[in-house]
Amino acid sequence: MDRAVGSRAPQRAGAGRRAARRVVTGAATLTLAGATLLGGAGAASAATTVGSYTVTASAPAVEVGDTVSVTVAATGVSDLFAYELTVGFDPEVLEYVDGSGTTDIPGFHEATLGPDGSSVVLTQTRLGTSPAAEGDLTLATLDFVAVGAGDGGVTAERATLVDAATQATEVTDLGTAPITVTAVAVEPTDPPTDDPGTGGPGTDEPGAGEPTDDATLVDSDGGSDPWSTGGTGSLASTGATVGLAAGAAFLALLVGVGLVLAARRHRARRSEGGAA
Repeated sequence: MDRAVGSRAPQRAGAGRRAARRVVTGAATLTLAGATLLGGAGAASAATTVGSYTVTASAPAVEVGDTVSVTVAATGVSDLFAYELTVGFDPEVLEYVDGSGTTDIPGFHEATLGPDGSSVVLTQTRLGTSPAAEGDLTLATLDFVAVGAGDGGVTAERATLVDAATQATEVTDLGTAPITVTAVAVEPTDPPTDDPGTGGPGTDEPGAGEPTDDATLVDSDGGSDPWSTGGTGSLASTGATVGLAAGAAFLALLVGVGLVLAARRHRARRSEGGAA
């Protein structure tokens, strides 16, 4: 069963499984290394042949934060037992998702980030006496996260193809998938206005619930209360009116008392004159 090395192994996996993985990895490395050393020795066998290569992206345009998948495929493949594929990208625009590298060819594969951080190297090999792969194949599927705006084209830069007789074939410039990354659009906010609302800052009129100089309290029966608020409004006017009315009443009382006293004196004098 094909297993990606980039995936996280369960906690219960023992040392034996990790050792087996190291053996398989070493076998794949030896296969490619042997093919390189014996490149001309397998003249009697037919080298790996490929009809065409394609490099495609799941989306040609994405925004920062989006994930995009890139697939490297080959058609018309014959006698492919192992290969090493190098895929380059711009790390300022895209970031490789660790563990996402995979292939549909059964066997063993491993995808690792290159030392410069701008490439992913995927190694794949068939195992044991398995026959070489043939037909239309997906050599690699890699996921990237957009981290910056710009041209994020992903290129299959080179590949080393090994046949069942360990004869190696070098291929370069397999193709490029153009990807344009744009910054996330920010929704504009409404600018502040001079008229934020009735009674708010920036208006000359008082807001709802704010007392005015001419405000008049209203009784529960709908009538106006003479004891209203405001230094120059109805309350001050009512106080002055009450004071004047009280003064006038007091003066009228004094005048009335004087008239009564004068009338009493007049009657007393008339009575004295009649008696005489």
